[in-house]
Amino acid sequence: MAGEAIPRESTAIIDSSVLFAMGGPSNEKYQAFERFVRQQDLTVTVPEQVAEELGESPGAYEYQRQ
Repeated sequence: MAGEAIPRESTAIIDSSVLFAMGGPSNEKYQAFERFVRQQDLTVTVPEQVAEELGESPGAYEYQRQ
């Protein structure tokens, strides 16, 4: 349902479309996402195949937490 809050301490798996939409660390969308992740104490993972699609390792993302 749109507009529902993500419960604190949840785990989210994001795909390449989300990463493309956010842009890089200098992008305002990326920074807002990172703030939200930290404030909600979320665990965000980037699947290995998604990171490889983007030419990165999963650990290359600041919000990667495992």
